[in-house]
Amino acid sequence: MRRRLWSRRPAMLRGRARSVRSRIVLLLVPPVTALVVLWGMAATTSLQDSLRQARAQTFTTKVLEPTDAVIAALQDERRMSLSALGDDATIGRAGFEAQREATDRANAAFRASAEDEDIRGATRPVTRQRMTRLADALGGLEPLRAEVDDRGVGRAEAMARYTEYIEMAAEIYDEVHSLDPALVRQNRVLRTLENARENLSREDALVTGALAAGRLSRAEHLQLVEFAGAHRFLYGDAARELQGSYRVRYEQIVSGPEFRRFEDLQRRLMEGGPSRGRPGVDVGAWHTATEAVDAQLAELSSRIRAENTRRAGDEANAVLLRLALTGGLGLLAVLAAILIAVRAGRRLIVESRAMAATVDEFARERLPLINERARRGEELPEELPAGDDGNGRDGRDGGRFLVTEVDRIDRAFAQTRRAVVRAAANEARANRRLNEIFVTLARRNQSLLQRLLRMLETMQRDTEDPDELERLFELDALATRMRRHAEGLVILSGRPSGRTWADPVRMVDVARAAASEVEDYTRVEVAPMGRAALLGPAVADTIHLIAELIENAAVFSPPNTTVRVSGQEVAHGFVMEVEDRGLGIAPDMLAELNRLLATAPELDLDDSARLGLFVVARLSARHGIKVTLRPSPYGGVTAIALIPRELVARPPEPSGDHAATDGGGRAAPGSAPDSAPAPAPVRLAPGEHLALVTPPSDLPVRRRQTHLAPQLRRGAEGRAEPSGPVREERSPEAARDFMSTVQRGWQRGRAADPGDGDP
Repeated sequence: MRRRLWSRRPAMLRGRARSVRSRIVLLLVPPVTALVVLWGMAATTSLQDSLRQARAQTFTTKVLEPTDAVIAALQDERRMSLSALGDDATIGRAGFEAQREATDRANAAFRASAEDEDIRGATRPVTRQRMTRLADALGGLEPLRAEVDDRGVGRAEAMARYTEYIEMAAEIYDEVHSLDPALVRQNRVLRTLENARENLSREDALVTGALAAGRLSRAEHLQLVEFAGAHRFLYGDAARELQGSYRVRYEQIVSGPEFRRFEDLQRRLMEGGPSRGRPGVDVGAWHTATEAVDAQLAELSSRIRAENTRRAGDEANAVLLRLALTGGLGLLAVLAAILIAVRAGRRLIVESRAMAATVDEFARERLPLINERARRGEELPEELPAGDDGNGRDGRDGGRFLVTEVDRIDRAFAQTRRAVVRAAANEARANRRLNEIFVTLARRNQSLLQRLLRMLETMQRDTEDPDELERLFELDALATRMRRHAEGLVILSGRPSGRTWADPVRMVDVARAAASEVEDYTRVEVAPMGRAALLGPAVADTIHLIAELIENAAVFSPPNTTVRVSGQEVAHGFVMEVEDRGLGIAPDMLAELNRLLATAPELDLDDSARLGLFVVARLSARHGIKVTLRPSPYGGVTAIALIPRELVARPPEPSGDHAATDGGGRAAPGSAPDSAPAPAPVRLAPGEHLALVTPPSDLPVRRRQTHLAPQLRRGAEGRAEPSGPVREERSPEAARDFMSTVQRGWQRGRAADPGDGDP
């Protein structure tokens, strides 16, 4: 092979040995050519950067500054307009007109900038279109002002129209750019602060108008809560990015008396709720507090903006210097590189190849391994061995090469490698901490929801009113769904759901419990499933899995159809099917969903609409349950869950009042349905009910979990209670009569509202 390659070399390299000059010339031609090309590219890039920086300065003076002035003027006029709509006496007319004149001056300056030809080279066409559109839209201020003066517009509409102008102006900020990463970060922080100030301004305008009017409506109270939450979140987000003196100043503001006074007034308004009378906050005190806080935050934004302007100037000077260095000294560097390459050419090639091999080995073998371990959340060491160069030298700290330039590259790469490992380790730790936070929040929600369910249970036992009982059932079902969603967060974090069962639970009771955790539980029919049971450790996750499939079927099928849940034992375990009668899914989408369910991939944050399927995939992978989607004979989709035989237990022996039947039926709210016998799934039409042996005078008092399978009852800590006798001994006939009466009560309640009906 070597002989064949040698025969293909140019004739000048074959035969007798050539001089050192010839070899150096042959060695220098490619790198020198490359250096010349790189020098030209660098010079061109520097020139482009210089022009870009000049355009950025024009953009700041001709676009950003007029836009800032327009936004500030519109915010002040919005607050005063809402105050005037509430009560003219709360503002001075002269000050109001002066503010309008200030807004007009800012609008005129902005229009002049929008029509300036100098901005054509400094902005994109879409930015110029936004400026023109805003300038034209600001012409509609006069009709709005006239409506405010004539009280021909409500506070909410005036708020929305002023806010629309401000949002149009805020879109212009989207083009802000810079070559300095620190400046980019500061601009991003500044944009976040401005968004937070806008939400604070909206809150100020809303509250000022409400206080002036002497009432705070429910819609205004909801907006108050929304604006308060928005500016708190945005200020908190910006605070995490602030550094140095800016962070110190921000801490001083939020810990100062003015800010505490503002938060106290805000809390009183939010806790007071909607009011027909005058809220318990003085308009003067509110205005003083908000004005002080806004002034302090505006001063902080001004400091950041001034620093950004200074940095932009420094960046422009650096670009010009780089252009001079690239143009003049770059050529000298090329000549110097030729002289250096004459002495170090051969060594340079050898060591460059060794360096390339090191980088390639790290990129192809080590880096994917590090990323995979970080993705799984495994603990990573701060340092990983970098491998041997073949001469017994470890390249973690460099020092493997004799050529200075290559050695510097090697040392820089070693530092980069350490930084990558540290970043991956930090990312893994951050992922674990974030995971713990989500789990903690979800656990807290589970605890609160468990307490809520116990309170609802007590209220259901104590009420005799059928309408109130039905509303309590709906609240019970809603709380149960919320608990399932909280469990979903825990499951996505890789933790157990929190509910556990020690004893096996019959499959039909598992299906009923799952059906009771969805919103449209009245549309779910649970078919008989025999006496097969599920092992206790898998009960909670299987209930959650089936509930997700049932809810998905109910959401994507017409409300007048039913969702059927059936199951039977098979050779490999137990199959549970959830069938809907919706519009179905395209074959390619169905195949994609089946791949997702089969592989249990990592959670994709860009695909939040499929969180339920991610939960199903996690649970099925945890217990070896195979979930498959296929077209339904009715045109919808059938979800098939194959529970492995290892999780299927021998059916428990019936005893006493808990002698289980194979009956299906519909799910009751908040818990698994009654275990009363039913020969087949039944769907009652409106007005139809089962005959009772002894008709009660009204709806019976519902005893939560009395008719629930013993293994599924909730204990004090969310665990299943052991099997045992229930509080009331009922025969199957009495249980059937009880559930038919409850269902008749639901139908009676729905008949009172023409918008409802039997699903």
